[in-house]
Amino acid sequence: MFCLILSILLLLPPGLFSKENKDNKSAIVDSLLEKSYESKLNVEIESAIEYAYRALSISDEIGYSRGKAKSYLNLGQTLFYLGSYEKSLEFLSLAEKEPFAKNDPAVLFELSRVRGQIFSYLNLSNQSIREFIKCLDIAQKIEPKKDRDYCMSLTYENMSIVYGTIDDSDSVLYYMNRNRELLESLDESIFFSNLVNLYSSFGSLYSKVGDFELAKEFFDKALELTDKYQYRYQSRTYIYLGDMELYKENPDSAMYYYKKALENLEVTKIKSESSVVYGQMADLFRQMGNEDSVRFYTEKQNIINEELTTERLNSVKPALQIFIEEERINNSKKRIKEFTYISISSIILIVLIFLVSKNSRKKLLLKKEKEEKMLQAKLQETIKQVELKKEKTKELEQKLNESFSELIELAKTNDPAFLKRFQEIYPEPTKRLLKEHPNLTNTELNLAAMIFLNFPSKDIATYTFVEHRTVQTKKNRLRKKLNLPAGASIEHYLSSFSD
Repeated sequence: MFCLILSILLLLPPGLFSKENKDNKSAIVDSLLEKSYESKLNVEIESAIEYAYRALSISDEIGYSRGKAKSYLNLGQTLFYLGSYEKSLEFLSLAEKEPFAKNDPAVLFELSRVRGQIFSYLNLSNQSIREFIKCLDIAQKIEPKKDRDYCMSLTYENMSIVYGTIDDSDSVLYYMNRNRELLESLDESIFFSNLVNLYSSFGSLYSKVGDFELAKEFFDKALELTDKYQYRYQSRTYIYLGDMELYKENPDSAMYYYKKALENLEVTKIKSESSVVYGQMADLFRQMGNEDSVRFYTEKQNIINEELTTERLNSVKPALQIFIEEERINNSKKRIKEFTYISISSIILIVLIFLVSKNSRKKLLLKKEKEEKMLQAKLQETIKQVELKKEKTKELEQKLNESFSELIELAKTNDPAFLKRFQEIYPEPTKRLLKEHPNLTNTELNLAAMIFLNFPSKDIATYTFVEHRTVQTKKNRLRKKLNLPAGASIEHYLSSFSD
């Protein structure tokens, strides 16, 4: 999971944030935030935190909302980078409450992006994807174009990473290719850190499938950029190079790259990456029969893993609380909307009653009273209908949740009734899919249904009692039968039938 932390080093440049009128102290705050940004870019974490805290202190003193929002955001980013997820979420929430943040797309973008990374690390994949989809929407509002492109690149990278955690290889490749197409059209001197991460990811991808020559080309590109721009963050590339040497059965070369990664990690202090390297080195020494070294590196890995596990457990509750609060606000907005509708209807009816009464008072008093009663009855009927609709909606939601739970259990037990029940619960998507692809077999429909329900390939393999590789093969065959182009996501395609 260490790659989830890596893109925190890809930071939004200070120029993305709009400027306010500054007095002398607010100018000092902006200068401190600039220094914090530069320190983080150079992987000087202690300095980054120190500058951010100083900026926050002055901003709080003078009531500078822009400075407070950016200071909180800066600290949230840095604490996530250090593995302190609970505190990171606290600072992100403080940033979000600042008036400046509410109206600045760049701040809102980064708040969602860092939260998405944290949720992914906490294994809250659906929530993470939701945050990154919000990022894609917010990024469209960011100006100028080069800043908007930069934000899109960050989101593509994060999307590829989170889809990798749920074993959705099609979506991983789709977002990596979109990111590469975008980045290679932009100014390298500005986006070199994005390119380093992207090229390292491509190197890892190709080394896993045995194309070592192409993998080495991407790793070389990544390291050339780190040397060219004196970029201090190299450990990810070295780890992937070590992994490639393991695939090639070259343990000495693998050990060389893992040690290079550790040297870099002594500077950057990325806990989760250190855990990965210690684990790989322990395995290598185990193969060599060096038990003393195995114990040494295993113990170092266990210490870090214990720290990370504690932090993760402490962070899950506040992470989920954010979503609970978000849902509460959304539901509250719906209730306010319904109440407003009823209130406006009531006002209109009352105005009508008044007009009818005024024009008919002398000659049609009895008729007016009758009409008034009718209008009042209509109002009561309107309110009653709204209440009934709310109750029916609630009942339908409950039935849908129960049906969905039943469907998931049928899938997990590989019950033959799964496909039939799926077609009953999702009749329209099924009809639309079969209309487009009438030649699909029941076996292919069964697989398509599980993909539609967002089951990862590993779970599909477990529930259908086959190898993971077999599921990947079946998915590739299904992709061909659906006539999907290379790089297109089968998950997105199937979900489109429910639009």
